[in-house]
Amino acid sequence: MTTEALVVNGLQAGYGRVQVVFDVSFELEPGEMVAMVGRNGAGKTTSLSAIAGLRYGGGGGTVTIAGNDVSAATPNAIVQAGVKMVPEGRRLFREMSVLENLRLGAFTRRRRDRAQLSDDMDRVFELFPALARDRHRTVLSLSGGQQQMVAVGQALMTKPKFLLLDEPMSGLAPALIDSMYDTFIELIAQGIGMLIVDQNIERVLETSSRYYVVDSGRVVLEGTSEPGALENVTKIVLGSDRQREATLDQV
Repeated sequence: MTTEALVVNGLQAGYGRVQVVFDVSFELEPGEMVAMVGRNGAGKTTSLSAIAGLRYGGGGGTVTIAGNDVSAATPNAIVQAGVKMVPEGRRLFREMSVLENLRLGAFTRRRRDRAQLSDDMDRVFELFPALARDRHRTVLSLSGGQQQMVAVGQALMTKPKFLLLDEPMSGLAPALIDSMYDTFIELIAQGIGMLIVDQNIERVLETSSRYYVVDSGRVVLEGTSEPGALENVTKIVLGSDRQREATLDQV
């Protein structure tokens, strides 16, 4: 582990009196993609939300970014520290244009950093040429794939060190999934660390360097995404007696 890592240790989180996450720990380095997988209701989304500062009930554990403890920080402070979550469902301002949504991504940046907004916008458009063409269109008028591009682009406008991506491929066509993963690989090469939750276990293990399996609010398995990892992961996520039934909808 380097001194620049995002480190989560003993994370606990829930909703009101209902505890969902009991013990989640992991490390994420800059320029690394790590997969978090598990069955529905395992606590993956709750973990990402808690790390991003979106706490809905009692919690515990620590979250540090480059050695700085942000466990009790506000969501805005966590974004300023370098961690940004892209939630499932995108949660964009759909009646606003692509440009307006991207500019909103820079809202938490310090005033002295806003002079770079034009350059950062150009960077997003280089990654997603379709958005450059449709920059003045409302998000509501875009395809699902383009809306996902806006969500990632908006997150990039915060100048993140780490991205937490919750089901970014949900509802996308296979060709768009390929394109999105190509973009993620490019961002990793630029030094951004990514923690990605994806229903398609096989695909996310192909692209990530390491994985964590969450079950019942705890990390129960971790390892490198090497040949043989898929079988070990699906035994937990789907149950060994159901491996042959593995589909996207069942994850």
